[in-house]
Amino acid sequence: MPSNTFWPKALFYSDHVRYVEQLRRFEAHFPAERMLVLIYDDYRADNEGTLRTVLRFLELPEDLPVVARQANPSVEVRAPRLNALLRGLVVAQGPASRASKAALTTLVPMRLRQRVLQSTRKRLVFGEPTPPPDDVMRELRGRLKPEVVALSEHLGRDLVSLWGYDQLA
Repeated sequence: MPSNTFWPKALFYSDHVRYVEQLRRFEAHFPAERMLVLIYDDYRADNEGTLRTVLRFLELPEDLPVVARQANPSVEVRAPRLNALLRGLVVAQGPASRASKAALTTLVPMRLRQRVLQSTRKRLVFGEPTPPPDDVMRELRGRLKPEVVALSEHLGRDLVSLWGYDQLA
């Protein structure tokens, strides 16, 4: 499907991305020393350092132990039928699902059920998400570039280069 027919409508939310406008609203009510703007890339690159920055900003002890872990990773459903089956067992809306869930609940300890469910979902149901098509990303990045430029200027930080917007034609 050509990107100029469907995708602009699908990317309509990009018309509402106004980071600088949102920051200015906060700045109108809060002094700069009461605001901390974080860039997610910094958090991903140095989770502990970013957390310590937040603790310093909040005037909390910085020596708290930090355990980095990835929560809520982006995934794609690789096996929709298996996902639906497992979801049916968990939610148990129909009579067959309720009977199956009751039997499993009676026969299998909760921790084992949870471990098997998580393991099955991780290994068989979910996988790495498929990257969006290049033409969609080009169009989205083209739409967002003015906002990234404005945010870079507002924060005094080169996000244009950091995020590769300087590579756009």
